[in-house]
Amino acid sequence: MHGNNKMGKYRLMLKDRATARHLPPTAIASLKAVRRMLGRYAAVDIKPSHGTGGYGIFKMSRFKGGYQLRYGTRSRSYPKLEQAYAAFNKARSNRIYLVQMGIPLLRYKRRPFDLRIMVQRNPKGAWEATGIVGRLAMANKIVTNYHNGGKPMPADVLLSSAVPAAKRQGYKGRLQGLALRVSRHLNGYFPQFRAYGVDIGIDRSLKPWIIEVNSRPDRSIFNALSDKRMYRKIMAYSRRPKARAPLARNAARNRRKR
Repeated sequence: MHGNNKMGKYRLMLKDRATARHLPPTAIASLKAVRRMLGRYAAVDIKPSHGTGGYGIFKMSRFKGGYQLRYGTRSRSYPKLEQAYAAFNKARSNRIYLVQMGIPLLRYKRRPFDLRIMVQRNPKGAWEATGIVGRLAMANKIVTNYHNGGKPMPADVLLSSAVPAAKRQGYKGRLQGLALRVSRHLNGYFPQFRAYGVDIGIDRSLKPWIIEVNSRPDRSIFNALSDKRMYRKIMAYSRRPKARAPLARNAARNRRKR
């Protein structure tokens, strides 16, 4: 199973009960699956199973007069779901897509945002959360990705309207704990990866949702912040010679004893 296949990683993450509670329901996109999800949720995100950068993502939502399909900054309305789905189907060019519960993301100045948490092997080979950055969607856009117009911002600034200052550090700690848990879990299946970028969306009740996990995360977003400390740490960890994980060291030690 390839590490960049979103559906494959979703199914693996479901195997960890504590992580599964934070996964938005996801299925292979079909008219039946979209209809079922829109029966339960006001909006769904429809995204390529392979791909990064927020490209090719559609949002479909219910409203009084029918269904709205959004892509980039464009949107069209259709009286019937079949018509909205046919428009998406024509645009997807035979690529495999997923349909995912639309998370009602927290907003900052009326624009949605999410968070990217970087998790890396530290010099001792243990997993460590080395950075957290907010991604604010461009005006009228549905995606927050940096290379798709999203604006990198300090997480504290974006969380300031929803999480009181006294509780913010503890709340960020819980988010980092979730990112560490899912990275360790996935690394059991993909031991070749030494860093993960965990994208977390937060709904209006402050519940964190794992949007996706990137096994080849972009580091440049952290360089876009004026405070370079996280970026310097991330780059220092990236450049270090590969320290073997404790599990690998123990296995090697056991082999030598035989």
